Amino acid sequence: MIPRNPVNEHHMTLMERMKILSEGTKYDSCNQSAVCHAFGPDGRCIQLYKTLLTNTCSGECTYCPNRCGRHSTKASLTPEEITKITWSFYRKNAIEGLFLSSGVIGDAERTAEKQLEVAKLLRSQGFTGYIHMRVMPGTPLYLLEEIADYANKFGVNAETTSSVNYSEICPNFDYKSDVLQRLKWTRDLINKKRKEIGYGGRIVGANDTQFVVGALSEPDRDIVRTVDKFMDKYELRRPYFMSFDPVPSTPLENIPSSPKWREIRLYQTSYLLKDYGLKAFDFDAVYDDNGFLLDTDPKMLLASCRPDMFPVNINSASREELLTVPGIGPVGASRIIQSRPIASEKELARMGVVLGRARPFIEINGKKQTNLFSFTGVGA
Repeated sequence: MIPRNPVNEHHMTLMERMKILSEGTKYDSCNQSAVCHAFGPDGRCIQLYKTLLTNTCSGECTYCPNRCGRHSTKASLTPEEITKITWSFYRKNAIEGLFLSSGVIGDAERTAEKQLEVAKLLRSQGFTGYIHMRVMPGTPLYLLEEIADYANKFGVNAETTSSVNYSEICPNFDYKSDVLQRLKWTRDLINKKRKEIGYGGRIVGANDTQFVVGALSEPDRDIVRTVDKFMDKYELRRPYFMSFDPVPSTPLENIPSSPKWREIRLYQTSYLLKDYGLKAFDFDAVYDDNGFLLDTDPKMLLASCRPDMFPVNINSASREELLTVPGIGPVGASRIIQSRPIASEKELARMGVVLGRARPFIEINGKKQTNLFSFTGVGA
């Protein structure tokens, strides 16, 4: 059974426990509401009921409110309760699936067994919705293999960029064996499952992980390089970033909060890595002297640092050249190429191009904005 705290839970209603455990997942890639959003391989947004199995945890992660020994209100849900709640939301069309995480229930193996029990119960009852499972560091391979049979997506959080940093904030686990090895296994299992099922069957999500931003002094340069490496090595599709907020009665309670904009800029950078084909070294010119991103759109900064590349001729530029233009994304670039020749800005606007951002960097039939640097605020 999942360990319970009779003092805290004895008189709690189901709704009270649901609220506590849904809020607890804000430390795991989601916000504080009972519903979070994931994205399928086709980019479609999927609404998920998110919850922890329990916020009782044997881990001692220094930033986490659920760490072992910290006094807080404890709650848990049984696999049967989570199954019932998920079905209730699903039948009301409030969700399309479940995001399930947990505190560490003794060890990673026991935790994964309970998570797997939830997925098995749902599938045995005919549930065809999306199941996203956040597994614990150190989850055994045999359980990951079983989870792959029931979940659409699963992964382990890296939290940081190196073994040294990881040992500082997650002292109960080993970065290389408990995290990186699991990222490798997850990659292999996802690829195997895709070959078995194919895209005509159950959706199989890509590898994912999370980084805590600001709990340590590691610069954004290290995070971006790690994300780039994970995309190549573990076929990481989307990293999640969680801005650090100090929690009372934890070892990091006196560390200042990380600004939310830093998380946003890291997300923007990760999109440029994955969807635009950039590499980590492309961003070396836009960090400050300490390796941190500025609170400015990194794509705009990159364009401003390379004035010799602009303006881009809309009617002759390659797809790669179009993607360097702020305000033009992968979809817009494809539409431009399919619709050329382009005669006016109105045509670009209909294709989804953000003209207020793109105008200083483009040329249409010889017409261009004359003062690039006055627009971007970067001196010549």
